[in-house]
Amino acid sequence: MMSNLIRRLRGVISYPAHHLRWKIITPYMILALALAVCGTYLVTKLITGSLQERFNNQIAAASTVASDSLVRRERKHLETVRGVAFSDGVAAATEQKDGFALARLVDPIAANARAERVEVLGASGHRVYGAYLADASSLTYGMLDEPDNRGSWQIVRSVMAASQDQFGDKFAQVVETPSGYALYTAGPIYEGTTLAGVVLVGSMLPSLLPSMKTEAAADVTVYDFNGTALATTLPPGKDASEVDLTPDPRALADGPGVIRQHKMLYGRGYELLYGKLVIRNQEVGVYSVALPSSFIVNAASATRWQLGILFAAATVVVLLTGLLIARSLTRPLIRLVTVAQAVTEGNLGARSEITTADEVGALAGSFDIMTERLQQQHLATIRALTGAIDARDPYTLGHSVRVGQLAVALGAELGLPESALQHLEIGGYLHDIGKIGVRDAVLLKPANLTAEEREMIERHPRIGLEILAPVQLAPEVIEFVAGHHEKLDGSGYPSHAHGDQLSIIARIAAVADIYDALTTDRPYRGAMSLAESFDIMLRETAEGHLDASVFTALTRIVDAWEERRQTDPALKGYQLPDYPHAEAA
Repeated sequence: MMSNLIRRLRGVISYPAHHLRWKIITPYMILALALAVCGTYLVTKLITGSLQERFNNQIAAASTVASDSLVRRERKHLETVRGVAFSDGVAAATEQKDGFALARLVDPIAANARAERVEVLGASGHRVYGAYLADASSLTYGMLDEPDNRGSWQIVRSVMAASQDQFGDKFAQVVETPSGYALYTAGPIYEGTTLAGVVLVGSMLPSLLPSMKTEAAADVTVYDFNGTALATTLPPGKDASEVDLTPDPRALADGPGVIRQHKMLYGRGYELLYGKLVIRNQEVGVYSVALPSSFIVNAASATRWQLGILFAAATVVVLLTGLLIARSLTRPLIRLVTVAQAVTEGNLGARSEITTADEVGALAGSFDIMTERLQQQHLATIRALTGAIDARDPYTLGHSVRVGQLAVALGAELGLPESALQHLEIGGYLHDIGKIGVRDAVLLKPANLTAEEREMIERHPRIGLEILAPVQLAPEVIEFVAGHHEKLDGSGYPSHAHGDQLSIIARIAAVADIYDALTTDRPYRGAMSLAESFDIMLRETAEGHLDASVFTALTRIVDAWEERRQTDPALKGYQLPDYPHAEAA
């Protein structure tokens, strides 16, 4: 093959074909450069500019709306406090500790305001009457059955001490009750000039925050001054790492302004904007509004599709230009254009095989040499990268190469086209590239992994996709990287894809990966025998994890594969004689 390449290269060099070559290539180069400049401009202009600015405006507006919503609720509390305090008979009933009279007087006022909680304390600070909204649809109130400890609240002590601030003698506070955290407003009840008692109107944060979320169109969380989340509209996650709401320490510090923080919640990126919770010009806590920033990523993805369509359309224009230039040329040139298009689309195995003794033949020969070397360099680069990945762990050295080659053998057995086999090979080489992002202490751990460490390991397909995102790889390669740990019943990872969501590429990837993992040495066990491996894979297939047709294809080629694996040096890894941690695993 090498001697043939040398002869063809000499023919290209000796034939004066450079005039025709540059007449064809120069327009392509100019158009490609123009498209690259336009594409870069669009990405910069549309994504980094408009989207981010719109998101910033949205989260700032949500923060303002959430704060205003809370202030409006406190104002409703004030109206209810005034309505109760100034109602005829309330002061006398409070002094007489007549709960029945207070119920008759206070319940209509509370119902009219739809107040969640209304309490009346005597001058000593003990509860005389307390009610909560038991049924919002019928505005029915029930007797509040909670410990009589309101006298210890700061807002109650301030009222009983006849304190006043710039807004008067009413006070608000976020307090803890046996039913949860609540926003309470307190005001005095006077009989003449004598303090007869204190009226309290409250709203539970778990019922208050959803209305704030609706108005702000963002999730809302309220914290105390120690950074503890008191209530949130964010749903509970599967584990603590999904709902870690610990605010930025700067959000708890004194001083004006707001702090913005990025968090990963539920596997998605969120932007949280913090602000001081100010009621009646007093800081009573800290709040945040949260918006998922993933829509920016989605929009970026959509823009990439738009850019892809733009480049595809531009490619059509380029091809039409080439056709106009090449109209007077012979059929071999059309064949060369067809092969060039195939290579552009990722089929590096395409060859023109044109041998005419003219300029077209010389150009075709040079093109074939270029694509063949490009294919060799492409595979060599990927295999070198694969070797660097696998070399981190001597137990899995050669694993990626074996998975790629076994996937090709399975694809051929299943009758897939040559282009798909090329994608299977590259996908196998790159499928574990995400392990670059996994610490050695976890990747090489000889004992059982903790849940957190297993979660780190299971992130490696997503890390791999992030690494490969800037590279223009074929979709089939991406499917291999994304799907080699997915299962047909949706129990795999990282996306829990299932059934028809998994292409034949992903199904082959899963079988090839698990077979090589079972039949090679690992730090926690020795390589399993063929029978043991097949028993496990047969059970996985029966349980709906693996594709039955792919597993059947493996049973047909396994003898030839094992013979090849034993004789081909490129498929061998380190052979380690004993496994001291096998029992612990």
